[in-house]
Amino acid sequence: MNAPVPSNLPRFPFIAVLLVVAVLLLPFGRMVEMPMLLLSIAGVIGLWRRPSWRGGAPWGCLLLLYIAFVLPMIFSLPDAVAGEKSLLTTIGTLRYGLSCCALLWFWESGGGEDGGAATVHHAVGLGVAFCLLFWGLDGFWQFLTGHDVLGYGRGEGYINALFGEDDNIKFGITLALLAPLGVIHGFRHWRQPWAWALLLLCLVMVMLSGKRGAWITLIVELAAMAAYYRWRGSLDLRRLALPVLAILLALAMAFSASDWVQTRSRVLVNALDEPSYDQFYAATAKRLPIWGTAWRMGNDNWLNGVGPRGFRYAYSEYAAPDDHWARPASGAGGSRGSHAHQLLLELYAETGVPGLVGYLAIGGLLIGGWLRAGAEARSRAMPYGVALIGMLWPANTHAAWYSSWSGLLFWFFVGLYLMALAESPGRSADPGKGS
Repeated sequence: MNAPVPSNLPRFPFIAVLLVVAVLLLPFGRMVEMPMLLLSIAGVIGLWRRPSWRGGAPWGCLLLLYIAFVLPMIFSLPDAVAGEKSLLTTIGTLRYGLSCCALLWFWESGGGEDGGAATVHHAVGLGVAFCLLFWGLDGFWQFLTGHDVLGYGRGEGYINALFGEDDNIKFGITLALLAPLGVIHGFRHWRQPWAWALLLLCLVMVMLSGKRGAWITLIVELAAMAAYYRWRGSLDLRRLALPVLAILLALAMAFSASDWVQTRSRVLVNALDEPSYDQFYAATAKRLPIWGTAWRMGNDNWLNGVGPRGFRYAYSEYAAPDDHWARPASGAGGSRGSHAHQLLLELYAETGVPGLVGYLAIGGLLIGGWLRAGAEARSRAMPYGVALIGMLWPANTHAAWYSSWSGLLFWFFVGLYLMALAESPGRSADPGKGS
């Protein structure tokens, strides 16, 4: 990595405030765009003020990641079924890349030398941990009383806490994706019982959210964390016995207390025990028709897809005659089948083979950056890397990949990941560097 250019920066950089505020605003829809807009403006200023347009390793990696993300979207535009929406979605990705530029410019302007980047990582970890704690307790209160602190009621058995009462059910998946940042911060900076308590709260609330995609995402992330610590030789299985037993007991109690969770778990067991179309139809929340439609849509548009966010507008053309997901969506336009609910199928349907190639390139670039870094840099970047594994896991069924929510979180993790790997070799960005 190139050595950063030293300069005098504030000890508590405003960039850390913007990142934490962005996390705080995640439950409140478009409000999160405000801090991200300010970060994007900072990215423009940073690019303008750079002494040289020649990039180092982090800048080059960011550029290639952005190309891999946006180029398939550009290729899809000529045949996009919803041309204006696809075009606006593609142009909107500029703000993600620019927000990452703000982080790298901060690092390059001295953040890696004077400890400013350490403050950013610490602030983000602490801010995320606070959000996980507050959201988790709010969700638990909603589970017990039927309403959260803002008065939002429970859905059809699921918990959505501050994220609202509509069908935008993001509580569970948000907890799952952010858990590595907050929980690892806790283990590095708090007493162990408090860190375990935060992990337990996240596990219980992800389970009670009723979102099976969130369950799988968190399991994948925990497996990645365990593999990392085992590889580092710092995972003592004997010391884990008691907290793991406590977690299993708490999960069993949460399972027994929620009819919704029991029902959604039972259909999974039935599908594995007696495999059939009807059982898998129920186990996938009636998504088999969506997956079949996405496959047909991709096969018919394999060269460049139907355009980013064009899935719902092309759905009825490829759906079976009796597909209830093909019914018009109220207010949003297009069909009720808004996205493929499966990452690879969505990429294939909306951006074709180039989208799948871009996905592989993104994974390769992120892994390559990790392999080139030293042990301390990997330790700094590990929470963000685990979160990226959770987002990029190919079996993911969470929110639409080209939605503003997914894009914001993905590039949030990418920017911090690259900044962690890019910091100057002689300085730790985290007091818990050995963790």
